[in-house]
Amino acid sequence: MLIAKLRFLSFPIFLCVALSTYAEDKKEGSAPAPGHSHSGESFNEGPRQSAVKVDGTGDVHFPITTKWSRGQQMFDQGIGQLHGFWFYEAERTFRQIAAEDPECAMAYWGMAMANWENSKRAKGFMTKAVERKDKISERERLYINAQEAFLADEPKDIKKRRQKLIEDMENIIHEFPDDIEAKAILAVRLWQFSRQGIPIGSRESVDALMQQVFEKTPLHPAHHFRIHLWDGKKPKRALSSAAVLHKTAPAIAHMWHMPGHIYDKLKRYAESAYHQEASARIDHAKQSHFQVLPDTIHNYAHNNEWLVRNWNHVGRANDAVIMSKGLIDNPQHPRLNHFGRGYCSVSFGRKRLAETLERFEKWNEILQLSKTHYLEPTQNDRLQLDRLLLMSRAHFELGDKDSLIGVSNQIKERINKAEELKKKKKDEARQKAEKEKKNKEETDKMVKEAGKASDDQLKYLRPAIDEINVCLELLGGQKLNEEHAKKIRRKKSSLALLHLKYGDPNKAKELSEQSVNENQNRTVPLAVRIHILEKTGDQPAAAAEFSRLEKISAHVQLDTVPFTRLLSVAKRLGKSDDWRAKEPWRGQDFGSQKPQDLNHLGPLVYQPPAAPDFDLLGEDGSRISLKTFSGKPVILIFYLGHNCEHCVEQLNNFAPLASKFKEDGIELVAVGPEPLAELAKAHDLCSSGEKRFPFPLFSDLESGSFKDYRAYDDFEDMPLHGVFLIDQKGRLRWMDVGAEPFQDIPFLLRESKRLLSM
Repeated sequence: MLIAKLRFLSFPIFLCVALSTYAEDKKEGSAPAPGHSHSGESFNEGPRQSAVKVDGTGDVHFPITTKWSRGQQMFDQGIGQLHGFWFYEAERTFRQIAAEDPECAMAYWGMAMANWENSKRAKGFMTKAVERKDKISERERLYINAQEAFLADEPKDIKKRRQKLIEDMENIIHEFPDDIEAKAILAVRLWQFSRQGIPIGSRESVDALMQQVFEKTPLHPAHHFRIHLWDGKKPKRALSSAAVLHKTAPAIAHMWHMPGHIYDKLKRYAESAYHQEASARIDHAKQSHFQVLPDTIHNYAHNNEWLVRNWNHVGRANDAVIMSKGLIDNPQHPRLNHFGRGYCSVSFGRKRLAETLERFEKWNEILQLSKTHYLEPTQNDRLQLDRLLLMSRAHFELGDKDSLIGVSNQIKERINKAEELKKKKKDEARQKAEKEKKNKEETDKMVKEAGKASDDQLKYLRPAIDEINVCLELLGGQKLNEEHAKKIRRKKSSLALLHLKYGDPNKAKELSEQSVNENQNRTVPLAVRIHILEKTGDQPAAAAEFSRLEKISAHVQLDTVPFTRLLSVAKRLGKSDDWRAKEPWRGQDFGSQKPQDLNHLGPLVYQPPAAPDFDLLGEDGSRISLKTFSGKPVILIFYLGHNCEHCVEQLNNFAPLASKFKEDGIELVAVGPEPLAELAKAHDLCSSGEKRFPFPLFSDLESGSFKDYRAYDDFEDMPLHGVFLIDQKGRLRWMDVGAEPFQDIPFLLRESKRLLSM
């Protein structure tokens, strides 16, 4: 047999031959590769597990043509999820409809709408919708025609296609004036396109369009779009929508998040944080229930980092640290969440944690956390400098001159390396220019370009050293003057404290006043100013500012700096130790039916779900279950059989690192949907020269465990590739499911060690 002969080739040669053969088969019109959808490439991504009825997704009704008895109900659910920007679950809902009624054209239209920002996938779904549009109503056909034209390749100018989509939606409203969903969709498109080169001529006109929706359905999810409409212009105009949006679709986290936009813009930070906390809790509950990684969800990381900022504003320092740590603790994934990707949990979490620790002067905690995964060293030069600069500030504030010098030396070493690399690159560029006989202008350009990367690095390294040098001088007894202060890149409230301690008290008062004026309704700048006024003997002014702070102090955590410094002021003014405001912090227009306590919505930080049990049959006839690994972490590798070339590649990628996993106490178990007799054929494909893979293979012939772990396409009734990390307590800590097997095994090893160390 050819496949048996191939095992004696080196793995790269084997893989090239195998994949070449696979490519030839594809050309000949063979079935899709294992794990790939029979419906087309667009269906390979996104949710592939069945949808369920979710209560609380919105009071909407969008009539469609469908043969499935529950199709209309589920379609309305999908539209509600679209209105709430819950795109991943909306696609799942529309896929369920198509699975039950493959000829439902609008189900495919819905999938395209759920991929609004992924035109490639949206086009694939729209192809299916267009193929079926002769079997539907004229109204449905207009929706499909509008989206088909928008996704077309012509005209090339996307602005023209956006303008045409607006006109097509207006035409639907003209032809079907009672269709409020068309009005809602037009409203959100007008807002979206206003950020993409088509300005809104009159926001009042768009608002009036939405008022037509609310006249018919007062709690329609379009309140979401009304908040977006006024958010950046006149946030007060949307206060009525902010008061009720959560009621329009209480099951959707984003519908709790959005009122926070309005309250934040109006500097009502406690009310904004309330909504962001609710959103975080709902997201965490849904993520565990549906077994998806947190960063799969649209806007998740943004909501939680904004919550941290608002908790900082209202003085909830300890809670801000908990949430920041929670973001860092979230599972990392090379596609979703890692330091190289800015808009994700770990990047936001680390940034907000550093900000919070510095703002609340948690200097010892900074140094403690720098020895943990929360503030660990990184390979990213900018992140590593931020870490070193944060540590330098902690050493300075604690008066540890020797440790500060140690950090300074680390940064100087980086500067020296950057300068050496710059010189080397510029010399190489000059030699190349001379060899190619470039003129002076061309040579200078090549040399400048060669040094650009190092110049960019030095732009943030040198100012860090300048700041540290000033701090060393201050610790040496020098005063802080204006020239030195310019080299310290910290917030004005922090600079004010430095001037109080090392420089001019009057400058401290001036900077603290500026900070308060620039940060209205934020507790920390006020607390710092009160302390400075008290220390400089201006007790009447300190009392007046204390009165301002009291009004916004309901959420202040008194055991944190800078609030601990105010106890003496509170006592002088005849206040109790707990001097925080007792009156309600909610405005009268906040909404009367919002719950006081949010714990029932879900956990504050992501909680990994319990791993499903399994019962698998081994090659030797033995059986294993989750209890077999009680107290020990295990990685389950769901592969699709020895005939799947990519699965064989994955198993061979695991093999060289199997001993590393074992050293860290992690068991590897591979599970295939094939009979026991076939498992040996997979072992035959081990490329290491051994007769077997260095981990056991188990049979799941009925794909029961594939289904339980959601490594299964419920819509097309077939198993999918999957990798799952189960920890010592039987919790799912990491997962990857899809059309392609996960191949970055070194990443998985590092991430498994990180997650299991928590």
